[in-house]
Amino acid sequence: MTDHHHRRTKTNKTPAVASVPLHLGAGLLISAGVMLSSLSSAAMAQTATDADPDTKVLPAMKITAERDTVPLKVETVSGGALGSRKQVDTPFSTHAISSEEGQDLMASTANDLFKYDPAVTNGGDNLTGENSFFSVRGIQIDFLNGMKVDGQSFPAWDTELALEPFEQVELLKGLSGFMYGFGAPGGIVNYVLKRPTDDPYRSFSVGYQSAGIFSEKLDVGGRFGRDDRFGYRFNVANEEGNTAEANGHVRRKAASLALDFRITPDLTWTVDGLYQKRKTNGTLFGIYLGSGVGVPDAGSISRSLTQPQNFYQTEMASFGTGLEYKISPNWKANIKYRFAKENRTEADSQLSVFNNAGDYTNTLYAALTRYFYQNVDAMVQGTFNTGSVKHDVVVGAGFQTQTSEYDNSTGWNNGYDLGTGNLYGSTLLTNADVNIGGNMYRQSRTTQAALYASDTVQFTSRLSALAGVRYTQFREHVYDPSGAVSSQYSADPVSPTFALMYKTDPYSTLYTSYVESLQQGGAAGNTNANFPTTYGPLKSKQYEVGFKTDRKHWGANIALFRVNQGYEYTNTANDFVQDGRKQYTGVDASGWYQLAEDWRVMGGVMWLDAKSVDVDDPSVDGKRVYSTPRFTATGRVEYNPSTMRRLTLAVGGKYVGNMAVDAANTQFVPAYTTFDASAKYETRIGGEDVTFRAGVNNLFNRRYWMSSWGYFVLPSATRTFVANATIVF
Repeated sequence: MTDHHHRRTKTNKTPAVASVPLHLGAGLLISAGVMLSSLSSAAMAQTATDADPDTKVLPAMKITAERDTVPLKVETVSGGALGSRKQVDTPFSTHAISSEEGQDLMASTANDLFKYDPAVTNGGDNLTGENSFFSVRGIQIDFLNGMKVDGQSFPAWDTELALEPFEQVELLKGLSGFMYGFGAPGGIVNYVLKRPTDDPYRSFSVGYQSAGIFSEKLDVGGRFGRDDRFGYRFNVANEEGNTAEANGHVRRKAASLALDFRITPDLTWTVDGLYQKRKTNGTLFGIYLGSGVGVPDAGSISRSLTQPQNFYQTEMASFGTGLEYKISPNWKANIKYRFAKENRTEADSQLSVFNNAGDYTNTLYAALTRYFYQNVDAMVQGTFNTGSVKHDVVVGAGFQTQTSEYDNSTGWNNGYDLGTGNLYGSTLLTNADVNIGGNMYRQSRTTQAALYASDTVQFTSRLSALAGVRYTQFREHVYDPSGAVSSQYSADPVSPTFALMYKTDPYSTLYTSYVESLQQGGAAGNTNANFPTTYGPLKSKQYEVGFKTDRKHWGANIALFRVNQGYEYTNTANDFVQDGRKQYTGVDASGWYQLAEDWRVMGGVMWLDAKSVDVDDPSVDGKRVYSTPRFTATGRVEYNPSTMRRLTLAVGGKYVGNMAVDAANTQFVPAYTTFDASAKYETRIGGEDVTFRAGVNNLFNRRYWMSSWGYFVLPSATRTFVANATIVF
């Protein structure tokens, strides 16, 4: 993906597959935001009671506790080519959230799941714009390669996955070249599917969101057959109603089914299917502020900038299957396949503001675009010893294709003029000629074939090292509407990663790591003077030093990082270019603490220095990278009174510093602070467990700007009330 992609020319890639309208229902819900870190003398004293650390391996500690004193934790995360690891044992920054914690956060998107992570900054909201998305440490998540389902690439172009089908959502911060292949250095979001439960499970939920959205959700799982060899997990969700935004209406459906068959005690076959469809009326693509136009006060502009003709719809489907084989107690292997497809139908507006009075032209782009992905992956993971040294080895191979299909029509290439309006008023604008053409052509095809291997070498009970390498054959072809190749690129990169880890005690890890990665290059949008120029892959490097700790009553994480990434931006001549590099240097720290039986606090801060380096354009060189705050801070307090353990009250807030809108830093959106409040009450009705939840997002109705793509701003959503009830029976 690219940092700059005009919405109509965002170059996506997906596997060439027949247009079978499979649709993915993917989402995320997850919890556990235990985070890591912070060295303490008490921790060291606790370790001192263990046996000689140089002769015995420190015991693996699994922390469990009462639900009313310690939140659920996601201890293990998927590391792609690293296999599964405990979060505290990885030499990278991770944050994983379980579906139950996601429910407590009243989350409907990944933005909601990670809103209290200081490294995460929202770039879009699906109530006011096309979709919810975010950046990590100032770098936007890659829509082409940054979203995974069970570790495999998944099309998520201008959309977000439903959370209902997923057991947990994992965020890997930073470069992922060795672990997952091509991708922007912001990170990877991996959605882990809900799988069959060993014990029967059934839950049903009903929900409400202002101004009139109602939802119903069902989740069932269990096993059957001789010796319970067959398992199932089924999720379905329906949501529809008017949002709190002008002309806003949402209609969403999602379903998933996961099955498994334990062929033998050591061999399991899995199969799954996902489907999701979401249509939102009253959406904006974005607001473009012309040269010399200042950023208006977000609280002063009209809340009725969309038109009745504006809507945005995505439909996604996926099918996956795999075999998992336990070769021996120390070795296992798996092979898996996934097909996924996304259809995007858009008819939303770009508002181009041309003076400081707030006057704009409204251009509606109406088009269908399609994306197809296929992935095949095989991996073997195991451990062995060479003398006193222990090895944890992963070897694997993968192949994936990505194909995109665009609409060669007026609605996609030029858009429809709806007329002019003003940011400070409401004007009804329509155009009877608006039509979605459907004259589809293959716009691009990308293939990646990869081999990878890693070895985590444990020298002593405390000291270990990781070395890994991935070789990728990358091929990309871009086509014009006639089917002729307009550009093509090939690369055969070798992406290494190295890390050193030191266990200061059984619960804590001090680490340093180095990672290299490549990402697909971007393309000029059709508003650029050099449209449709397409560029080759960009290379990134990351250095990180960090410390994590995960304990019963507190946890923390701190990381110092530097990322160097190739720069793509629109210059003063209105050309989209690759020039120089972006350098991100910062500190990312967060944690939580159980103050007493009744109180739990969590929070974090990020300081970020993101600037352009070695750029030929003097108006850009040395300037702050667009859409990057210099400082963010988060906090949340939960109160679970000992006199009423069934009740939990929570209030949280987030501060995001100002951000440049463009590469030349001629426009800035101001800093903002938002607050949320929620409550949960657990009880039993008719002998069944019932949980009531309610909350308010954007408690004080703060109006602010989000910035993305290097030239767009988007207004935030208004205050929203949410409530739901869930029965487990």
